[in-house]
Amino acid sequence: MSGRALRVAPDTGTRGGRQGDQGWAGWLRARLDPAWRAGEWDGETLLFTGNLDSARTAAWPCRTPGCPTATRRTSGRCDGCRRARVSVGLSWAEFDAAPPPRATRPLQRGSCSVPGCEGDLHCAGLCFRHERAWGKDRTEPVAAFIARARPLTRAAECRVAGCDRESIARRGLCRFHDQRLHRRGLLTGEELAAWVTSQRPRLGVHQFSLAGLPELLRAELLYALQQRDQAPPPLDPTEVRILLARLGDAASLREADPQVVCESGGMVYNAATRGLFRGLRRHLDRAWAQYAGSDPFAGDVWQVALLDLRINASRRWPATQGVIDFGVVGQAWLREIVKDWARNTRPYVQRLRETLRACQAASHALTAAGRTEQAGLGAGDFTRILDAISTQRRADGSPYSASHRNLMIYQFCQVIEYGRASGLMATVPDPFRPATRHRVHDDPNEDELGKALPETVIRQLDAHLHLLGPAGRAGAIAAADLQLMHQTIYQILRDTGRRPGEVVSLRTGCIEVIGGQHNLIYDNHKAGRMRRRLPITSETAGIILSWQQHRARLRVPPALDRWLFPSPLLRARQSRGHVTPACVARVFKVWVAQIGTIDSELPGPDGTPAPFEPSLITPYALRHSYAQRHADAGVPVDVLKELMDHVSVTTTMGYYQISLKRKQQAIRSVSPLATDAAGNPAPFASPTAYQRASVAVPFGNCTEPSNVKAGGGACPIRFQCAGCGFYRPDPSYLPALEQHIASLRADRETAQAMDAADYVLTSLSAEIDAFTTVAETMHRKLSELDPAQRAEVEEASRILRRARAARTLPHWPTSPPAPRRPHDRPQPRPGHAGRPRESQPGQAAACPGCRAGPRSRRDTGHRDRSCHRRRGVHLAGLRRRRPRPRPSRPAPPGRARSRARSRRPAGSRGTGHPGQPAHRPGHRPSRDPPAPRRTRQAPHPPPPPARRRNRRTRQSRADRPRRWPRSHHPPARRRP
Repeated sequence: MSGRALRVAPDTGTRGGRQGDQGWAGWLRARLDPAWRAGEWDGETLLFTGNLDSARTAAWPCRTPGCPTATRRTSGRCDGCRRARVSVGLSWAEFDAAPPPRATRPLQRGSCSVPGCEGDLHCAGLCFRHERAWGKDRTEPVAAFIARARPLTRAAECRVAGCDRESIARRGLCRFHDQRLHRRGLLTGEELAAWVTSQRPRLGVHQFSLAGLPELLRAELLYALQQRDQAPPPLDPTEVRILLARLGDAASLREADPQVVCESGGMVYNAATRGLFRGLRRHLDRAWAQYAGSDPFAGDVWQVALLDLRINASRRWPATQGVIDFGVVGQAWLREIVKDWARNTRPYVQRLRETLRACQAASHALTAAGRTEQAGLGAGDFTRILDAISTQRRADGSPYSASHRNLMIYQFCQVIEYGRASGLMATVPDPFRPATRHRVHDDPNEDELGKALPETVIRQLDAHLHLLGPAGRAGAIAAADLQLMHQTIYQILRDTGRRPGEVVSLRTGCIEVIGGQHNLIYDNHKAGRMRRRLPITSETAGIILSWQQHRARLRVPPALDRWLFPSPLLRARQSRGHVTPACVARVFKVWVAQIGTIDSELPGPDGTPAPFEPSLITPYALRHSYAQRHADAGVPVDVLKELMDHVSVTTTMGYYQISLKRKQQAIRSVSPLATDAAGNPAPFASPTAYQRASVAVPFGNCTEPSNVKAGGGACPIRFQCAGCGFYRPDPSYLPALEQHIASLRADRETAQAMDAADYVLTSLSAEIDAFTTVAETMHRKLSELDPAQRAEVEEASRILRRARAARTLPHWPTSPPAPRRPHDRPQPRPGHAGRPRESQPGQAAACPGCRAGPRSRRDTGHRDRSCHRRRGVHLAGLRRRRPRPRPSRPAPPGRARSRARSRRPAGSRGTGHPGQPAHRPGHRPSRDPPAPRRTRQAPHPPPPPARRRNRRTRQSRADRPRRWPRSHHPPARRRP
């Protein structure tokens, strides 16, 4: 440390000055915690002695066997052991096996070996006075001298404040301070007294003392240290001693010049001192605001360090830098509402800045439109604001992401709703408020779809796995161990698809075996779902268990035993205890740079593989690769949703899409092999023609104009593709063709067993032969290609199948359909009124899009969709047919309705239909109308024809057929 003199900042009056020092010091002392660091802080001697086993102190015992000293180094070795090992030229294992004898500074003060002697231990097991007496004749053994020596009383303590060692010189100083004074030179009188006052006691790396400081400075330091100690990072006594030495003669920490205190040493010391000084000053400034009665939330410019606001949801420690300027909001009424919202809700600083940005855009939009009076605002002005926020751009001109713009819209609506609820918008008309949820939808750019790494890139990364190693300091963990740790993290990210934060926070014992299946136990921090289980392969489980056995041999503090990947910087730098996702990302970046050029799966202009963009290789991209790999393998979307632990299936559906470049390249590889229904070559001219002039049908492409215009849903010959001249299959449809041929053969066997008509068997056989010819032609063409070209065609076919799956995967509804209103129900067809469905003549029509008909005459709604799942037909447009309502029957003449109701069967009470059994718990009422009730009543004349009613004329309650939703049940009717 340099000897620059400490300059004291002049008193400007804004930081308290020196007028109220006594009151300010008393205010601080009244708020000190007397139980702070019990067993470590001694309030009487003003000495702090850190507990080396505590995770809150950045010091620990030296790892060398037999070394009695402490260290603050993250490697766990004291400076004396490090110098001794370098001098003898041994490895740490050899040095620990036989440490050479050397002088050490013990952690605690020892006592003399002479029985009854109260002197402090000096050397050779004797105090200073006994050692001097024995040194006059060293021929006598020490043991003999100890046996004959007389015990001595303890001398007075050292004159230096806070030093508890006994004095050995006539100037009243201990051995340590006497030698320091001897190096300084002889001093007498006032010079000696001033020198004694400026000295600090002899302390270890785990100690600091506040003795000898001015009263105000001591109170400020102690208060600020207690406030800082309530949250990470841990307290480093060495940094506190360095700060005390740089303060010099300053009477107050709030008046010290930061430039002199923080910039008067080396780079490493300056960084540590700067962080400690800023942290202590922040707590003191906040305390001064409370003492002076000033409001840090007053005015339009807020100091972030005084607000005690957290940075964001992932970094939940107080923000310390910057200001919040509300002056950017031009509308005064909106500015006051935002300030009141921030003052009462206390959001994260990041969320506050986003809200302020949205309000700034709203203010500019109103000012540009000339709407400066709040009393004249309306719904149109609110829409204008939403449009302005939706078009916000960054400083470089690029638009914000859709999620960020939606967040700003949401925050602005929250501010407006807060202003309404708190009464701050009484003069603003009520229509100026969010009516519906406004969302910004980003049109996906097909050229940028798919953040997954191609399999070729992952194979190249696996080939260079040995280069993946530590970036920067290794701390207490050796470089080889840290390299193995990061290689294990990469393999877990690749094989499990978990987020980086979920992998680095894995705990020891995260593998469980149930029924021979290995499961990975992890925490989904993003959705707040802990202890999730993911099935993994035995190879991945072996990688994790191998690292877990290796991790058990690492020497880490007990506080980190629960983490599978402990922090290499121990507890002095990171408070989480495990490596962070940012650390893994830095290692990935260095690793990719060491690998060099990585080939992509797309060819370049010269035909060679184009280089892959290195910035796309990130730890999170391996999660996309895991999902994409399962989507390519045909894993159902609901299964992949559970594997990815997604909340919405819409997120999972994104992995079933491919980029435009890959799709066009796949079309170029497959389109030359397209054929027609007869197996003749029918290639497409270009990828554009492939997409423009064709539409995907279950077993190939269709070029029939009307069907292409309808998107594949208007085939004139009911999807009889084998006999159509517009049928254009290609190799990407081979799996569907082979599956369809097998299904047709099974249908033919069933028809033969049922003794079906000859034309049915002939039709099936002809269709089987036609599709078999097409499949054999494509197989023959593929066999004629060389292995490289065939592999390219197979990869292109896989890409096209995935692209079609993304367009045709159905979304099944998860909620029951809403009940229809009475005037929305379908009316009976002529000739079918009053006739139950069981007695209707004729066979139900076959299901459109497949050859399967209903299994029974009642199954006209085609409730079983297994045929569509078997043949791959998209059912997004099919709907179940609802049963037609029975028309009400008027009561017989001369009979009261109550009497007619009284003759119902006993089981029909509480239902909407006669003869239907009563509802039971867990019983779903049938959707089909009941059979007609047979009674023994005398026949009565038919009712008169119904009078034509106007559409707006309401039917009477007796004439309306009663209809209830499936999820409800009608109340039971009581007999009069």
